[in-house]
Amino acid sequence: MTNQAPDPIMFGERALCIEDVLALANRQAPSALQGDDEFRARIARGAQFLDSLLSKEGVIYGVTTGYGDSCVVAVPLEHVEALPRHLYTFHGCGLGKLLDAQ
Repeated sequence: MTNQAPDPIMFGERALCIEDVLALANRQAPSALQGDDEFRARIARGAQFLDSLLSKEGVIYGVTTGYGDSCVVAVPLEHVEALPRHLYTFHGCGLGKLLDAQ
């Protein structure tokens, strides 16, 4: 009997269902981006749009600014890449009892 690796959860083919999210969260399936050129071009166009907006206006909510009431706080360009990590770290701090794995 051989253990076959599970098929990856593909981002871009369809909307994810809760079972996909659980499989990813529980490390029961790998993830992958859809390989078709049009899908990858859409991602590239999104990045190009943000680059263009940044160069024209210099301000993008949640990219070069803080969030919520802190939207008036400018984030220096050297810290822009770290901002999303700080957001999920902040939200992941947790309070109360630890949850079990499930």
